[in-house]
Amino acid sequence: MNPPETFVLPRLRLRRPVPTDAEAIFEYGSDPAVAHYMDWPVCTHLGQIVESLRRRAIYWESGDEYYWVITLREQDRAIGGISCYVRQDAAEIGFLLNRHYWRHGYTTEAAQAVVGWLLSDPAIREVWATCDSENRASARVLEKVGLSRQGFLEHGILRPNISNQPRPAYRYAYVRASAEKS
Repeated sequence: MNPPETFVLPRLRLRRPVPTDAEAIFEYGSDPAVAHYMDWPVCTHLGQIVESLRRRAIYWESGDEYYWVITLREQDRAIGGISCYVRQDAAEIGFLLNRHYWRHGYTTEAAQAVVGWLLSDPAIREVWATCDSENRASARVLEKVGLSRQGFLEHGILRPNISNQPRPAYRYAYVRASAEKS
């Protein structure tokens, strides 16, 4: 795959992160409300973000993961992030947003762009995501971008900011019909 380095959207810009994004990312990565449903513990120091950005650059170059920061189009400060992992004919997406920007449709706008890009490749048969069974906001975003609930994972994913045991999760997906592949 050849991912775009930047998406220019009506209200947003998605772009590859740079080291100077660390402080803005730490602002929401260290916020317990933002990290609540994440599969990583809330960030406690800036060094975690610096290391994460270093790894993300390596993952991008190897094709293991593509990650974009979300910025308002007229500003260049990270307010969130969206990523995808592509494995053969399937791609998993994930996203988060600074809580000061919740309830404006920004996550939906960003996710629509990434899902649309993924589905523009005929080799991608499925785009999927999981979300905690109590995370109604993320479930709604996934539904708005065309994914539908495909299953329930009783002991789905560890959410360390909630519990030390795997929590129930929903699996959402868009699966391309066989006829669409050709």
